[in-house]
Parts: sequence; C-alpha cells; structure tokens
Amino acid sequence: MAFGSSVRAAGAAAGVLLAAGLLFSTSRRQAASDQSNQLQKAASTLSYANPMRTQARDSTFAVKHYDLNLDIDPAKRRVSGRSTLEILVTSRELHTLSLNMADNLTANSVQLENKQLQLVHRDNRLNITLERPYHDGSRFQIVINYGITQGGDGLVFDEHDSVPMVYTYGLPFTAQQWFPCKDSPDDKADSADIAITVPTPLVAVSNGRLVRTRTNSEGTTTFYWQVRYPIYPDVISIAVTNYATFTLPYHYGQSQVMPMAFYVYPEDLEKARQQFVVLPEIMKYYVSTFGEYPFIKEKYGVAEFAKRSFREHQTLSSFAANLITTGHENDWILAHELAHQWFGNCISVKNWSRIWLNEGFANYSYALWKEDTEGKEAYLNLMRSWDKDEFDGPVFIKDPTNKNALFSETTFQKGAWVLHMLRHVIGDEAFFNALRSYVKTYAYKSAITEDFELVCEKEYGRPLNWFFKEWVYGVNRPFYQYAWQMKAGVNRSVVELTINQSRSDPAAFEMPIDVVINTEKGENKFVAWQKFTSQNFQFSVEGVPKQVELDPEGWILKKVRQAESLTVRASE
Repeated sequence: MAFGSSVRAAGAAAGVLLAAGLLFSTSRRQAASDQSNQLQKAASTLSYANPMRTQARDSTFAVKHYDLNLDIDPAKRRVSGRSTLEILVTSRELHTLSLNMADNLTANSVQLENKQLQLVHRDNRLNITLERPYHDGSRFQIVINYGITQGGDGLVFDEHDSVPMVYTYGLPFTAQQWFPCKDSPDDKADSADIAITVPTPLVAVSNGRLVRTRTNSEGTTTFYWQVRYPIYPDVISIAVTNYATFTLPYHYGQSQVMPMAFYVYPEDLEKARQQFVVLPEIMKYYVSTFGEYPFIKEKYGVAEFAKRSFREHQTLSSFAANLITTGHENDWILAHELAHQWFGNCISVKNWSRIWLNEGFANYSYALWKEDTEGKEAYLNLMRSWDKDEFDGPVFIKDPTNKNALFSETTFQKGAWVLHMLRHVIGDEAFFNALRSYVKTYAYKSAITEDFELVCEKEYGRPLNWFFKEWVYGVNRPFYQYAWQMKAGVNRSVVELTINQSRSDPAAFEMPIDVVINTEKGENKFVAWQKFTSQNFQFSVEGVPKQVELDPEGWILKKVRQAESLTVRASE
C-alpha cells in the first residue's frame, strides 16, 4: 500500500479521537521463562546518556512546567526543538542554571526575558550563566532552541511497512537525549504542553489530552497535547506514524466517561481491537483495588511502536508491534503497564535505586488481577513460576546507573515476591488498606521504600523494619530443615516440630511460617513464627498426625527439606 493512501484516514481518525479526548509445573515455568525473556529483551535495549558523566541532581531549582515545541522531519531525520522551562528557585541565590542535555543535542541559543544568555554544553550538561542572581522563591522562564540530528535511544527514527515512525523511549537518563530537562524522577513539573509538527498525514501522539490540531500551509500538521498533572521527564513521550485510532470507554461516577485511546498501525487495527478489549476490565479492577485512575481528566492510551519492548509513559504506554496478536498471551504486559500509572507515574521513586517500587508493584498488580479473574490457585501458581532459584543481589539497587540491575528478575519478580510475602505477614485487610493508603498519601509525589514501610506499619499496627531489612536490602532466602515427632494422648496428640535454618547471611530470616498438620480427622493449620536459626514448636491436634508440611501454599521465598530428626541448636 502506498504511503500517501495508507495514512489519509488517520488524520480523520485523529479528529474523532480529539472529540473523544475532550470527554474525558512445566507450563507455568515456560510462561515464566517467556516473560523473563521478554523482560531481558527489553532490558537489553536500554541505553544511557553516559550516566557516569551525568552529575548528581541539582537541588538549587525545580522545573515547574515544560513547554516543548518540536518540528520533526522524518525524511531528513532531523528535529528542530524549542523548549520553554518555567524555573522555581529553591536556593538562596541562583547564578547558574545546569540542565541535563545529552551531547547528541545541539544547543543553538538560550533566552531569558528576550535576552541571549551565555551557555556551555558539554558532558551531557547545559550550563547557563544568568545575567543576575535569582533568589529563593523566584520564578522565571527560559527558552532553549536546539536541534537533534542524531536521536540516540531517547528519540528514534524508524519505519514500518515503508512508513516513517518516530518515537521516544523514556528510561533513566534518556529524556535528556531529546529535550533539555532536569532528568530525575523526583523532579516533577506541575504540567506540560507538547506541540508536535509532522508532515501531513502523519499523526503525532503524546501525554495528556489532545486539545487541538492545526493544518499548516507547508504541508504539515501540528498536534497540541496538554498535561495538567505532575509529570517527570522520563515518562514524557511522543510517537509519530500513520496511526489508526480507536477508543474504548472507561465509565466512572454515575455518567462520566474517560476515553481509553489506542494508536496502532493500520495493518494491526483489527488485531489490536481484539487484544486491547481486556484493558477496561483491568482498569476497573485496579480502580477497585488502588483507588481511582490518577489521570482521570486526561486519558489512558497505548501507542504501538517499532522497538521490541514496552514502556509506561504517563497516560500513553508504548507497546511493541510484535506484541500485538489476536490472542491474550501478552495481557500480562498490558496489565503491568497500566499498573505503572499508579506505581511509577502517579507515585514516582525519589531515585532509581528504589525502582522495585515501580517494577515489583506493576508485576504484582498483574498477579492480583489474575487472582481476581482466575482464582487463588492461578495466583499462587503464577507466584511460584516467578521464583527463580537464585536472585542476583538485593531488591534495593545500590548503583542506579547499573542497567542490568535496574531491569532484572530481581527487580521485577523478587520485587513482586516481596509484596506477596508482605501480604501474608500482615494479612489481606491491612495489606490492601496499605496499598490504597500508599496511593492516597503519595499521589503525584515521590517515595522511597521507607515511605511505603511506614504506611504498612500504620495499617498493621506493628513494626516491619525487620521484614524490609531482610527482603528489600538483604540477599538470599531461608533454607528450612524440619523434623517432627508425636506425643499421643487419649483424644489429642502433640506434634513437636523442630525448624532449623542453614547458616547464611543473614544468620536467620524472621518469618511467620504456615504449618499444616494432617490427621485422620482432617487438616490443622498453625503459624510458627521463627526468629532464630533453630527453634522448637508444639502444636496440639485432634487425632493421629500423618503428615506435617511447612508453607505448602508458597507464601515464603524459601527452600525446604524434611529430615528424619533434628536437634535444636543454640541460637546465635
């Protein structure tokens, strides 16, 4: 199909969408392996703008608004950009403004109050000398004119079916590869405006709401997107191609509707209609579990793109072309990315060392949805499939520039296991109350692990420092060896249970362990709260014990072995 004829319908579709936008076992192991492979493929595409040369975050100012104006020429693979940043001074005096701006961008000029300022652009920093000092609480707007001729991994020129495709892929340290910014997840602007000019009839999509389009005399169209929720650079996104569009309604309140908007290649439209139909149901479950969708006055959308990956840009997740099928084998990705709108976008991390608060939460959200739709056993099977025999390093990432650690099975799968275990420790009522309270407390803000811990402690009513210390900041897992013997009575028996932990780091994991004792009278459930490397427990049951199991449902990330007999070791 010729390029011109293949995309003319997309412009009309964008107009329709503008109106809508104004509304407001082996199989388990194989599935886990497939998911892990997809995660690893996604991780392998990550690239950074020389993060070791990117200076620590500047706390002397905050960016309160981004106004991005991009003129994109796909044929020449060139972008002309003008970024207007509203700056709030947060230090006693500000003499120099230092922004993240990757070396693949060319800074042409910087203006403040219609005056040209001196600039130095090197080592992925744009250092601007102000003509006078600005004091704490002052605000000013700075205009940066720049160009991109080599997009890097932050902005990519590509194509599909011989049609141009341009997209961004927001990851740590990549926003600066396509616009000057303060490239940190805890520096949230209050709002953003993104204007994108592209050759007609291409369609340009971005975050927030499409508020208008303008047809220009030189054969281009400008799309104006408006964001009125806090947003940080990593999750600002653009995607450009000959998109076909459709919407599905998400109903909230008594009569209000927010569009769920989908932008896909015309050749994939029918497949996407079949595949994405599941998203309104996932949305309803997440809203019932976490609280209302945090960007309800804008949209939730998915944009197909050429990279073989996926990414949770705010209100507009990116989804690889190869993942769009007529089936639902990739529903876990759709669920994962939607969950990021709460965990990662609405609540961002204060620094990337705590990325498990994004990725572990998103993975676990999918597990909760699976439990809701398929039942408890499907949920437990999924969690078992995510149990890698050994996880590398702690969930907390000491070096946030280590891309392999940031996007690893430890972050995604062990991070989900941390929440799975926490749920069992504090109980369902406290756990789900904590999730909702966490979202409510830190909505549109940034958080660290200790913030979540405090919310959980408030709902649980007891300290949880021990749990987060061993599971978020620690490594390894408990290796339980247990043995039991019986003392028979007239009508009841006493089971004496000994549990030893192999010496490791830490010497002992403190955890409540489910103990299931089966007799001819039925099943008996108890909890053995182990704090030491070796402990003895006694349980009274009706009938004669036949079998004793530790944590048979799998609520602890562990190894376990039954022994013929054990002695209680002196606690260390």
